[in-house]
Amino acid sequence: MPELLQAIKAEMALRSRYIGLPDTLYIGGGTPSLCEATALGGLIGAAKALWQTDFEEVTVELNPEDITLAYCQRLADYGVNRLSIGVQSFFDEHLRFMNRRHNGAQAIKAVEAARWAGFTNVGIDLIFGFPGLTRAQWRQNIMQALSLSPEHISAYQLGIEPGTPFFKRYKEGLLRPVAQEEAAAQYALLQQRLSAAGWEQYEVSNFAKKGYRSKHNSAYWRGVPYLGLGPSAHSFNGVARHANVSHLGRYLKGISALQLPLKEERLTPKKRYNEFVMTRLRTAEGLSLAALEQQGFHANIRRHFKEAVFRLLQQGLLTEQEGFIKIPSQKWFVLDGIIIAMLV
Repeated sequence: MPELLQAIKAEMALRSRYIGLPDTLYIGGGTPSLCEATALGGLIGAAKALWQTDFEEVTVELNPEDITLAYCQRLADYGVNRLSIGVQSFFDEHLRFMNRRHNGAQAIKAVEAARWAGFTNVGIDLIFGFPGLTRAQWRQNIMQALSLSPEHISAYQLGIEPGTPFFKRYKEGLLRPVAQEEAAAQYALLQQRLSAAGWEQYEVSNFAKKGYRSKHNSAYWRGVPYLGLGPSAHSFNGVARHANVSHLGRYLKGISALQLPLKEERLTPKKRYNEFVMTRLRTAEGLSLAALEQQGFHANIRRHFKEAVFRLLQQGLLTEQEGFIKIPSQKWFVLDGIIIAMLV
C-alpha cells in the first residue's frame, strides 16, 4: 500500500499540467477507507501543494465497516468535507448476498459517526433491483436512509457484469435476474419517496437536498476535463481520453521509470457527439441546444440529431423546454434505450 500511494503522488506530479486548476478532489474507486487516514491525508496534502489550492469539494468513499469517529475526525482535519458511504442496504441478508463486509447496524453507526465528527455533507449509496429484494424491503431501505438525513443519495440497479461472481452464478443457472418490470417499480418508488421528502433528482442515479449536488460528479456530466490517478484510472483533457494500465505491477514499474503506462483514445467527431448526448441527457437539466451548436458538429450529425429528437418527441420520450432537450423523469429508467436511438 505505501508503494502504491507513493506512486500515485509521483504520477500526480508528472501529470499536473494535464488539466487546469481543479476545483474538486475525489478519492474513490476500490476501497480507499482501507488506508489509514494519515495516508489519505498525505495524498490530499500533496494535491493541495502541487496545485496550490484548497479544493472546493474533497470527497472520500468509505465502507461502513471501516468508519470510526476518530477516523472521520482525522479526515476532516486533512480537509475532507464530503463523505460517500457505501451502505447498499440496511438488511443483513442483502449485504451477505452482495458479499459486503458490513451489516445494517454498522451502516447506521457509520452515518452517525460522520455526523459526530462534524460532517455536514454526507452521501450514501443504495442498490435496488437484485434477487431477493422485495418492494416492501426497498421501501424500508429508503425510509431508513431518509431517517438518517444524509445530504445525498445515489441509487443503482445491481448489474450482472462479466468477470464478476454474480455473472458466474448467472451463467451456472444459480442466479435469476430481477424482472425489469419489478426493477422499474422499485426505481419509481425511490423517485416518488424522495420527491415527496423534498429532494431533487438531478441525474438518473443521483438525488440531493437543495445545494448538495456532487460538484465532482456533475463536472463529468458537463464534459469538464478531469485527471484520474492510479491503476485503471481514466482521464479526459477535452480532446482525448487516457486510461492507465490496470495491472498493479506494470503501473508501479512504469511510474518508477517516469513512463506513464497509459493508452490514448482520440475522440472522433462521432465519439464526441455520442458522449455529449450521453452525458447531458443523464441530467435533469438535459441537453442545451445552444451548447450543442457550439460544438461545431458537421451537417450530417446535426441532421441525425434533429431527426432523432423529432421522432422521440413524437413518442413522448423527450421533451423540449426553453432551449433544452430532456428525458422526462418518469422515463429515466429506460434512459439507455432512448439515448441509443440518438447515437451515430
